[in-house]
Amino acid sequence: MTAPITVYSLSFLLLLSLTAGAQQTRPHPAQQAIPHPAQQTVTHVAQQVLTGKIKRRSTSEVLPSVSVINRSQKRTNISDQGGNYRIPARPGDTIVFTSAGYQPDTAFVSAWMFQEKDGYLVAMTPNLVELPAVQVDDADNYRKDSTKRKEEYAWVYPTHRRRLIGSETPEHGFGIIVSPVDYFSARETQRRRLRRRLRQEEIDYYIDFRYPRAYVARITGLTGDSLQTFMSRYRPTYKFCRNASNEDILLYINEKVKDFRHGS
Repeated sequence: MTAPITVYSLSFLLLLSLTAGAQQTRPHPAQQAIPHPAQQTVTHVAQQVLTGKIKRRSTSEVLPSVSVINRSQKRTNISDQGGNYRIPARPGDTIVFTSAGYQPDTAFVSAWMFQEKDGYLVAMTPNLVELPAVQVDDADNYRKDSTKRKEEYAWVYPTHRRRLIGSETPEHGFGIIVSPVDYFSARETQRRRLRRRLRQEEIDYYIDFRYPRAYVARITGLTGDSLQTFMSRYRPTYKFCRNASNEDILLYINEKVKDFRHGS
């Protein structure tokens, strides 16, 4: 005998069907928590290479052998004979361009610099200082500038040395052996190259300080290309500048300008 279907039994069956349908259409919590890779936001900034040319300000003269230093990434390079440079960089990095006889030029990398047709152009200003004759050997300004340069590039010089594992070395630093892994690494090789470059620049800075363009022009009366040729041809040595007095510098210039005019 078939049991009669009541209103209560119909209501119970309807409730069961609705509950089952809701469970089938509801997504699994794990599926909601994992977005598709294409929908994820990429925040990494790709490494790029900043390129361009370095010139003397207000002229078309290109500047070779300019040190190009990415201070943010501790990377370095040097401009070629055509004044062209290239350095790994990202937007936000700080790039410094230095060369003896010119004021340092600092650039803060922006995205538009990578989009320039001929690269990012750097125009460096000559470091011409008017020094009267009686102040040629006044080293106060030079010492200040030298100290500032050393502070800016302190990261280039090692602050400690790491011993080889298992090596027996005396205390207080004598006989310390530098790890070959560190010494021959690309970064340490690059730093040694930069240290040599900075030492040479410091020599050039000192010669420029003792043999300043404005002072030579005042003594010789030369200008333009003639002055540039004279200064390059008769540029004194670092050793001479270190040992020379005011009078020695003056006599040197007077003697050399006689040879210059006699030969021209």
